This record gives sequence, structure tokens and C-alpha cells, in this order.
Amino acid sequence: MYAQTVSGTVYDSVTKEPLLGASVYFEGTTIGGITNEQGKFSLYSEINSTSQLVVTYLGYTDAVFTLSGNKPLTIYLTPKEESLDEVVVTATSLFTREELLAAFRTQFLGTTKAGQSCEILNEDALRLYYNASKKQLTVKANEVLRIKNPYLGYEIRFRLYDCKISYFSTSIKSYDVQQSYYAGTSFFVDEKKDVRKYKKRREEVYEGSSLHFMRTVATEQWDEEDFVIYKKGLPVYPKTHFVVSDTLGIKKVQLTNPVTVLYDKKKRSEVRPKYTHYTIDGFGNFYPPDALIFSGLMGQQRLGDALPLDYGL
Repeated sequence: MYAQTVSGTVYDSVTKEPLLGASVYFEGTTIGGITNEQGKFSLYSEINSTSQLVVTYLGYTDAVFTLSGNKPLTIYLTPKEESLDEVVVTATSLFTREELLAAFRTQFLGTTKAGQSCEILNEDALRLYYNASKKQLTVKANEVLRIKNPYLGYEIRFRLYDCKISYFSTSIKSYDVQQSYYAGTSFFVDEKKDVRKYKKRREEVYEGSSLHFMRTVATEQWDEEDFVIYKKGLPVYPKTHFVVSDTLGIKKVQLTNPVTVLYDKKKRSEVRPKYTHYTIDGFGNFYPPDALIFSGLMGQQRLGDALPLDYGL
């Protein structure tokens, strides 16, 4: 997608009537709006981006689009069928709901200052299932999660599509986590724009983050940023490991070997490629989302430390 105005109309797929108040936004950003009485919307972005367009409305199935071209969109949302949650009956419940919620919060929001400050305003929407045979906690939500982040001054609207936390044993302790995974779409509401205290906190979270690093890789401004790349314990020239080419305004990156990343001589992360190539758009968002595996600082950051993709642009 190129910098452009994206416009269109949202309808009910059954009645063909326009929908007033449907939320429309670019995934992971603060760029969004709602439809008017005619179901119409118009959004503008100056950034070359692969960020998807998300359309949501209470009681309807979300619509997600990868954009191409600049023609007005006609979008039909399908009403959700009412269904009851699956009920799993066991002789004895291994963990209470509050214990499962605490385990989910830790993996979903994180344990940093920002993560611990977060509050999920509608936790009643969460459905938590622990499968003892798989040693796995699965979490679902029947509505968009509203997450207050008072440390960074955002409210995040998060549509949780999937969340699985796997453990080495029949446990929900953090030290027993084997793998933590969640997926969804997000929209950020900036509640503290241009407030000095929050600007400082956001910059501290941004420095050395995966978003900061991806923007550095894409622009190749290694001399201006304080990232140092190591291979087998020795510093190496970044451009020999991150080979960048331009494809219609989106950067294509080749990384074939894992590297260690050090920011400001103290923030350490490891980056391991799953595929030989991936792309980075104008926001610093990389695709496909599973192209890289992070550990260290970048791997520890969760939704509580997330900044909108249009941060600082």
C-alpha cells in the first residue's frame, strides 16, 4: 500500500443497510475512525505500509483487508451467529480462574513497569481453558479487549484471535513456560499526546525495541543509531548480515544467520531468522510476522511495552 486516502462504505451483509459507528483502522496504529450515518469512512496515511485495514462492529464478524490501489471500498460485515461457549467438565479444577488470569496477564501484558501498570477493563470477556494432557493454557475473547496502559498513556483495543501458552509440566508458573503465543489486531488511542512525562517514557520503551531495530534495518542508518551487531561474540558490519533492497517502497531484507544485537551497550537481544527473506514497511512493521524469533530484551517485551506502529512518524 502507498501513502494515500483510504475510503469506503460499510454495510450489513444481510439487510444491505449501511452501518453507523463501525470502527475502521490500520492495524497496530493510532490511525482510525468510525463510519457516519451513510456507513462511509475516510482514513489518510502518509506512510508506505503493509498494515492491514481492520473493520469491526459489535455483533459482527471482523473484516480484515490487505489493500491495493486507491478505489473506494465496499465492505459487507456478516452478523455473528449466537453460540454458547464450549464447556469442559473435569472432576477437579486444577487452577482457579484468578490463577489462570494471572498467568495470562503475565504472558500477554508482560512484567515490565508498563506491563504491570496495564489493566484489562473487560476481563469478563476472556474464556480460559487449561488442558492438563497438553500442558497448555488457551485463551479466547468474545469481544474486543480494552486495555488501559497508564504508564505509557494509551488505551489499546485488542481483538484476540488466538492465544496459547505451553508449559513444560502441569503448571502455570512463569519459569515453566515453554512457548507463549498470541495473535490479534490492535488499535491505539493516545490519551496523553504531547505530555512530556509520557513522551519520555515512550522513548525509553522505544529505544532498543524490535520496532526501533526494524526501522534501523530498513533505513540502514547504523551510524546514527546505537545498535551493534555481534556474531559468535565478535562485532560485525551490519550490512553484511542484513542485506536490504527496495521493492516498490517496501524494504526486502535477507538475513540467513542468527545474530546478537546490543543497544546502548546494555540492552541485549538475539535475532534468529525463520525464513531467508522478510519485508519491512514504512512503519517498521515486518512481514511475515513469524519471520524472526526474538529473545533477550526484544523477546521479553509484550503488549504492555507495545507502541503504535506510527509512533514518532
